[in-house]
Amino acid sequence: MDIDISDLDLQFEDDVLRAPYKLKAWLRYLDHKHDAPARSVSVIYERALKHLPGSYKLWNRYLRHRLQQLAGKNPLRFEDEFRKAGLCFERALLLLHKMPELWLKYIRFATRLPDVTQARRVCDRALRALPVTQHERVWRVYLRFARRVGGETADRVYARFLRVWPDQAESYVDYCVARGRWSAAGRQLVAVLNNPRFRSPRGTTEHQLWTRLADVLRAHAGKLASWDVERVMRDGIARFPEHAGALWAALAEWCIARGAVDQARDVYAEAVRRVTHVRDFALVFDAYAEFCESVITAEMEHQVAGASEGVAVPSDELTDLRLAQLERLMDQRPFLVNDVVLRQNKHSVNAWLQRARLWQERSQDQARSVRERARAAAQLAETFERALGAVDAHKAADGTVADLWLAYAHSCRTADEQRAVLDRAVAAPMGAVAELVRIYIAYAELELDHGDLGAALRVLTRATAVPSGMNAARVDYRDESVAAAKRVFKSQKIWALLVDLYEIEGAPDSVRTAYERMIELRIATPQTIVNYAGFLEEREYFEDSFRAYERGIAAFGYPVAIELWNIYLKRFVDRYGGSKLERARDLFEQALEKCPAEYAKPIYVAYGRLEEAYGLARGALKIYERAARAVATAERLEMYRFYVAKTAELLGVAHTRAVYECGIEELGDAAAMQLALEYAQTERQLGEIDRARALYAYASQYADPRVEPALWQRWHEFEVQHGNEQTFKEMLRVKRSVQAKYNTDAQFLAAAEVERQKVRLVKAQKPAQESAPDSAITNPDEVEIDDDDL
Repeated sequence: MDIDISDLDLQFEDDVLRAPYKLKAWLRYLDHKHDAPARSVSVIYERALKHLPGSYKLWNRYLRHRLQQLAGKNPLRFEDEFRKAGLCFERALLLLHKMPELWLKYIRFATRLPDVTQARRVCDRALRALPVTQHERVWRVYLRFARRVGGETADRVYARFLRVWPDQAESYVDYCVARGRWSAAGRQLVAVLNNPRFRSPRGTTEHQLWTRLADVLRAHAGKLASWDVERVMRDGIARFPEHAGALWAALAEWCIARGAVDQARDVYAEAVRRVTHVRDFALVFDAYAEFCESVITAEMEHQVAGASEGVAVPSDELTDLRLAQLERLMDQRPFLVNDVVLRQNKHSVNAWLQRARLWQERSQDQARSVRERARAAAQLAETFERALGAVDAHKAADGTVADLWLAYAHSCRTADEQRAVLDRAVAAPMGAVAELVRIYIAYAELELDHGDLGAALRVLTRATAVPSGMNAARVDYRDESVAAAKRVFKSQKIWALLVDLYEIEGAPDSVRTAYERMIELRIATPQTIVNYAGFLEEREYFEDSFRAYERGIAAFGYPVAIELWNIYLKRFVDRYGGSKLERARDLFEQALEKCPAEYAKPIYVAYGRLEEAYGLARGALKIYERAARAVATAERLEMYRFYVAKTAELLGVAHTRAVYECGIEELGDAAAMQLALEYAQTERQLGEIDRARALYAYASQYADPRVEPALWQRWHEFEVQHGNEQTFKEMLRVKRSVQAKYNTDAQFLAAAEVERQKVRLVKAQKPAQESAPDSAITNPDEVEIDDDDL
């Protein structure tokens, strides 16, 4: 093989001749000849590959060189050059058949050739030669080639591909849709949907696949004549009832596309009665209404066209029938929506009540005929009966069974019908006893509305009767394991209404019996006791009313009993005053005997006022003294102040000294300090300056100057007003000693150090010119104090 060798090439020729098996020498030579003619470069590549036939780098560069020479050329016109390039690929793959890049280059080259079979065989050889981990790269190019070729070749290639990669079935569906091969697309979608292990790499859900299949079947029904489309659609509806609206619409449109108008109407009618979601219902109903309108429009246009052409056309009866059907469909829409809600949850009380309201509105609509109103009234009763048969009392949602019974009773037109419904209601099972209570109360109110007080009393008496075989004392009103009908006799609401009706009737004996029965059943509340006692008091049964209070106090513990005691004692004192003073004292002592300290104060105060009004002043003060020791700790200071005030009022200010001294001894430090200050103020008013000074000194031992500066300020003002230099020094000495006492506390020491640092910081920030010497300021009234006294 002759080539032109220039002087510049001699050095490279010498290198490759001396080391023909050295790759770098050949590569330097090829880099040097990169601008040379293609034939010269090809000769060098052939020479290099003769010595290094297994070099991937050489073959890769050589094949890229050959492909660059063929770029933009027609394979038919340059058939010989393309054939030689193919032979180069074959020679390279003899030794490098495991190199995926070479196979991919060969496949891309082969797919440019007009010979489809050769390209397919190259792809097949690549799949056989390369490991499975590299097949994805080959299939990517192979499928691109198959989609370009199409036909049976593409089908067979995709069939092989899907056996290896079944999760890529959607790509074949896309190919079929793009080529208009609807039958193949449908079959593949059906195969995917029947494969329970299929997982879409695109994240497509099974419902989306069904929707896509439905779109294909609906849009191309004429090309899928051999398919049982209805069966496929219904299978999808059965699988996805929560997304069935689109599938029902697709099935109906498929029927329309086939020209089966009546079948499409039947499909729509079935759909609106079977969908379980309002969203699907809205979709199907709108499509149904649009379909009916289009059918009516088409028939009317056909009649108009036939009349204009003089052709005989059918009568208008069919069109009128279609219009009537459409009107009835629109009229039934609220009921169809309600059916959807009830299909979701048949225990929805609100949905049943909404349905009943719809029928009631129609039964009262004067624009409708008498026959329609009568039919609506019958449907109203039937709706309630269906609701009461369908709703489980323990599963009721959005309401209770009692709501249904009461609405049913209110919908009845006559009192006898209402009584019949409520009689059934009180015997029906209820989810909670409160529901049965509502029904009984509504029943009694119904009788009252009709002016029959006796019937209302009979209803409530029936409700409060103890069921046979039941021990009333052992029945717990809140025990949900017992049927509601066996617990309703302990309802406070029913008993309260029964008492009110007895009072309206004017039967005091019946009222008393009802109250006594409530107390026996242990369902009386404190308010019930108060009402009972008030009822007896109004009729001047005073002793009976007092016994009612005593029974209530025995039944209820503290703190409820304290409220009853307060009312009882006030009523007793108001009734008898001082005529039964000893009995009143016994009652107060009974009230205080077991009364907790935190609730005793009002009773002690009332007891003291009783003694003030009808007894002795010293007796009242003894009671206040007991109260000051017996009340809760938080109230003792206030009680001592009250005791002091009463002592000053009854015996004079001078007698308060003993009270103050007792309080200071009994109270805690903080409260004793407050009382001591008040005691000192009293002594100042009496002119006892030395006693007041002693009290300030006593109170100061509990007052840290940093925490209680008010005490020291008051003592300072007191000494300025009433003291002298000696007493003032004594006050300062006491202050220093108290401060030293509290300075041993680590917390106070830390707080003091922080405060000193703040003071130093403030002084350092003040400008020097704003500071003035302390000697420049003089106080003519200043008291001279030695440094040793500080």
